[in-house]
Amino acid sequence: MSVTLSYKPAFDPNNVKDFGPAKIEHRTAASQLTQLGTYFMTFDGTGFSDPWTVQYEETIYVIEGQARLLVIDGENEESLIGDRDELIVLPKGTTVRYGAVPGTRLLLSITPVNWRNAGA
Repeated sequence: MSVTLSYKPAFDPNNVKDFGPAKIEHRTAASQLTQLGTYFMTFDGTGFSDPWTVQYEETIYVIEGQARLLVIDGENEESLIGDRDELIVLPKGTTVRYGAVPGTRLLLSITPVNWRNAGA
């Protein structure tokens, strides 16, 4: 197998999905990375995503705007605010609802990116 040492993945509209009030783009989808996934999330609307339990480790960097996450622990919800240039860390197993001020852009990194196949 030939390995490309480095390159700049381009935007591909086929890698953009709706995610509640946001759009999420898997920028490294076509790369040869096997452990790390990088995503951009852009919020055009208000509200929150459905609850999601992360099956990987995730970091969220606030590029612009303000992230407003709801972290769910049993029947309790804790609000977690991330302002521009702040980093949020979600350990594996965290249940969260993603939200933000409209116009917010986030950079998400997850590992392992192949979490769906990890148990196979």
